[in-house]
Amino acid sequence: MLALVLLDMSVRSLKVAFKKLESTKVLFKILSCEQKGISLLCDASLIVETPGVKNEIEIVQLRVFTQDGKYIGSWNSDKIRNQNFSFLISNAELFGKIQSGSIKVSGFTKVRIDIGRYGLKMNLPIEEEVKVGERRQSTQ
Repeated sequence: MLALVLLDMSVRSLKVAFKKLESTKVLFKILSCEQKGISLLCDASLIVETPGVKNEIEIVQLRVFTQDGKYIGSWNSDKIRNQNFSFLISNAELFGKIQSGSIKVSGFTKVRIDIGRYGLKMNLPIEEEVKVGERRQSTQ
């Protein structure tokens, strides 16, 4: 009988935890992006919202494409500790080609969510499109 009570308590606890995770969302915004020679330098903002639960960004991996879908390059980091960061993509094919065009950035962020004894890791998708040379306001 005691085993059934403990099992019921565990299931209820998991149910509450997963209800909290349903509202998890990622706010990813590229604030600015400019071409410098064969490099593309972008400033971005990344906020992971997990209401009522602590989280930590473990890794961010991004892939960058031209407006017509041609692959430009990739970037990843496990050192993002605050919401604003910069990333640099270098590719010799970029030289003089995208100065006023748009780029698409897609990828994921791996987030450790402080739930249970060991925590939970989730890969959350991120995607954004921005015009090169454009400046935007930060998401807060």
